[in-house]
Parts: sequence; structure tokens; C-alpha cells
Amino acid sequence: MTTGRKNIILVDDHQIIIDGLKSLLGQMKGVRVVETFTDPRDALFYIEKRKVDLILTDLSMPIMSGAKFVELVKERDKNIKVIALTMHDDVKSIKSMITLGADGYLIKNTDYKILQNAVEKVLNNEQYYEAKVVDAIINKFKPSVEINGKRIALSKREIDILERVGDGMTTTDIAKALFISKHTVNSHRRNLNVKLGVNRPAELISRAKELGLL
Repeated sequence: MTTGRKNIILVDDHQIIIDGLKSLLGQMKGVRVVETFTDPRDALFYIEKRKVDLILTDLSMPIMSGAKFVELVKERDKNIKVIALTMHDDVKSIKSMITLGADGYLIKNTDYKILQNAVEKVLNNEQYYEAKVVDAIINKFKPSVEINGKRIALSKREIDILERVGDGMTTTDIAKALFISKHTVNSHRRNLNVKLGVNRPAELISRAKELGLL
């Protein structure tokens, strides 16, 4: 841990989560929870007036999404560290937080030692992503999804094509972009339809969004 006491604020729309986190972090040396917020807008106002070293924030909040909150925090002061603490372990959420510059990503059912380790590493200018998140990063966001109680794995190529379908690209455009034949693209699209249980392109995109793949 770096020297000096570090200021932490907590942002979550559930007070019971805030109370639990505050209690746990209160057991750590070298840090202090200086303020808590259920409204991220109040947290943004706070960091403009006072020094904050680290923010732990939820992603699903009714007033402002965690993604938007992290984006605004980094715009105001890129030196403020941010750890996302959420129930979301889907690809879309992970990719969004990494892109926005979050310094850590934890799942809410994590234990205290992992939380403590994440806080210490992030305050030492390191990044910390929980094991489940690391697996997604290593596999280049190749997720598996659960459909009707069955776990379905998608290949990297299927993900590549799915993302391009979501961007509105045609089979011809996708084939050119990936340097593969139109036949191969169509084959992957058929496999995606089967795996996700759909028949038409619009259904594929809608289902992929529901599952957090787009």
C-alpha cells in the first residue's frame, strides 16, 4: 500500500450494500471511507470539491448508469481510481468498464480478502479484475450464455460476426472485413441462429442484446 491515508467514497443505490462495504473497508489500514452516496450525481459534485483517491461504484443505478458515472468521473479527474462492484459479469458490462477506464472490476458476491486486495492494488496504480473477469479478458470476451438452462459457448469467430451483424454490416461486408468467404459467414450466421434459438437477423440482434452479447 502506498504511504498516506487514502480517501474512498462508495456509490450504490442500495444503502445496505453501502453499510456493508463501509464496515469491511473500515477494517483496512491506510484507507478511510470519507463519504457514501446513493445518488451518483451527488458523488460527482463531491469530487469537484474534495480530494478522492478511489471510488467503488455499482453499475445498475436508476438515476444514472454506472457506465455514465465512471465516464464523468474520468472526465473530471483521470487520476481518481474507480472499481466497479456489481452483480453483472456479462461481456457487455466488462467491456464497457474497461473501455471507460475503470481500474478494477469485482462481482458483489466476492469475499473480503479479494476486496481488500483489489483496493490495495488499485491504490498502488495497478489494475485488478476478478478471476471471472480475467477469464473473459484472456479469452477475448468469448462468452458462454445460458439459454433454457443450458450453457451455450460461442467461438471467437462467431462473436466477431455477431458484433458486425449488430453494427448493420451485410454478409458481403463481413466477408471482406474478415477476409473470409460469404459462404463461411453464412455458415457462422446459421450456427448463431441455432445456438441463440432465432430465425431472422432482427431476432438475432434482439436476442444477443438480451443476453448481453451486444
